Amino acid sequence: MSLTIDLDTARQACVESVHGFVAGVDRLSEHDLLGPSRCHGWQRLDVVVHVLAGWQEMLGGMVARVDDAPDVDAASYWPSFAEAYGGGDPVAELMAQRRRSLVFTRPDDAREQLRDVAASLLRGVGVMPDQPVRWQRWVFGAGDFLAVWAVEHAVHHLDLATGDQPPATALELARRTLEALLGQPLPTTLDDEEAVLVGTGRSPVPPELEGLADRFPLLG
Repeated sequence: MSLTIDLDTARQACVESVHGFVAGVDRLSEHDLLGPSRCHGWQRLDVVVHVLAGWQEMLGGMVARVDDAPDVDAASYWPSFAEAYGGGDPVAELMAQRRRSLVFTRPDDAREQLRDVAASLLRGVGVMPDQPVRWQRWVFGAGDFLAVWAVEHAVHHLDLATGDQPPATALELARRTLEALLGQPLPTTLDDEEAVLVGTGRSPVPPELEGLADRFPLLG
């Protein structure tokens, strides 16, 4: 289970995925942002606030440059994260996110902050050097760090359930990540969006993967 992404490929996917997510949010009215998302228990606004918090963490990781060798890559990070931070009470985690969203008086307040942080993030991604960074408890190669975030953006873009797709570059990285975690290609009958929805537990496992159903979701 390994997947290493070069910095140029990851940078393009990450930049496009940030633009895509912001555009997806901007297509929604405030009323629509209070509607259900694909992430069980969350409104679309909860997804926006979750991504916003992630971007603030991401900015910190981007400047935490180190000379150490990476100890995770674009695929192995996900099970490492699940082992370190998973296993908690899912209801408590969902409710904690709902409370974080209530900090904002209106959905447009969260949207405005999302745009502001996105602008800073895009500047940082554009000049990020090819040097490892330390984030959470792991060291990432620069390309793998940005690739992980492009995948995160693609998944949560789909969670908005607006009917539009995330950028193809991010969807392709997400599929490659899922296939690395599974250890084999996903069926060609699934396009990239369908593959990501299945691989993250947003859609049922199709008949051609029933023998591997206990492996899903591959990431949350």
